[in-house]
Amino acid sequence: MGHKLRMFGTGLVLAVKPLRVPARPLHFQLEPATGCNLRCKMCQVPSYTRDQFKTMSLDRFRHIFDQIRPIKVALSGAGEPFLNKDLLAIVRYARERGASVLTTTNFTLCSGKLEEIVDSGLSLLKVSIDAARPETYAKIRGRDFHARIVRDIRELQRLKKEKRSATPYLRLQFVLQADSIGEAAEVVDLAHELGADSIYYQPLETLLVADRKEELTHGVTFELLRRRLSEARDRAASLRIGSNAGILLKNLESYYRKYQRGVPDEPPGRVCLLPWFSCYITVDGNVRPCCSFGEGETLYFGNLFEQRFEEIWNSEKYREFRRQSKERQLRYEVCRNCTPNRLREFVRLAGVLPGFLTSGPSASETIEA
Repeated sequence: MGHKLRMFGTGLVLAVKPLRVPARPLHFQLEPATGCNLRCKMCQVPSYTRDQFKTMSLDRFRHIFDQIRPIKVALSGAGEPFLNKDLLAIVRYARERGASVLTTTNFTLCSGKLEEIVDSGLSLLKVSIDAARPETYAKIRGRDFHARIVRDIRELQRLKKEKRSATPYLRLQFVLQADSIGEAAEVVDLAHELGADSIYYQPLETLLVADRKEELTHGVTFELLRRRLSEARDRAASLRIGSNAGILLKNLESYYRKYQRGVPDEPPGRVCLLPWFSCYITVDGNVRPCCSFGEGETLYFGNLFEQRFEEIWNSEKYREFRRQSKERQLRYEVCRNCTPNRLREFVRLAGVLPGFLTSGPSASETIEA
């Protein structure tokens, strides 16, 4: 089945939201590694990864990919993806079979791999930088890699131009927290200087870092968040940098809940679409609804090294989760604390963030020299 036909079929599924989904998911997110070389303030390292370093081998990835045959794969999870020595081989395997592939990285381990990254066919590279200034970066992440990251991004962009490759698209990731929120607009200037295609502003996920919540949210009022995002939106528009700041502003009251105390008693006023077209797969092969389930509420539907994907995707447990999601009878705190994207927001994000839904030009497509 062609990609366009599969996307059309998934559109019908999302409109009806049946408990039994007739088609395989278009997308999955896979955890390539458990472990990280940084200890960022806002990152919660799950206990299941804290004391054991694991990676997903190419053979095990093949076993998973060949069952699902998605049109898009996200390689990110509880660890730094480039700790996995097979990561770029995994990218190539998926790309050779027609899937677009993205990864999210702190980009501190890539200095010797930049040419291979470009040649791999990686569709989208999301670099978590979280600060425009080196001193802010060091405060948040505990080590000062800011200059190295900027240097390596410049080299990556040079190699793309030399090879006349449009990919990987480059997106900077920026978590909105107390230490960095004052640089939300300033990081747009850095993105422009580096030739980045877009910036993704991530609301702080406070549910699993309750012990640090006061430090991470201190002074972040609703009005401050609105003002900084407005500045970022306007700066990005003036420099023609893709950004989700405007989408966050339209739903700011929902997102600001994350900065307040406690988990809302009421579920979000929208149905999460992920159970109908996507899933999250851990390094051990466990299938979960999304990446938010990992600590405390470790919901999973089955294991891909013990069961076939078809058995898991429409299992009684998965169908019950879809029913609860559809009827907004949310048992889990991570679901009540979430602000799911509506279908029109996915489409809008695709318009302002290159690589959000599709790969865009293939890795072999040329750009202007």
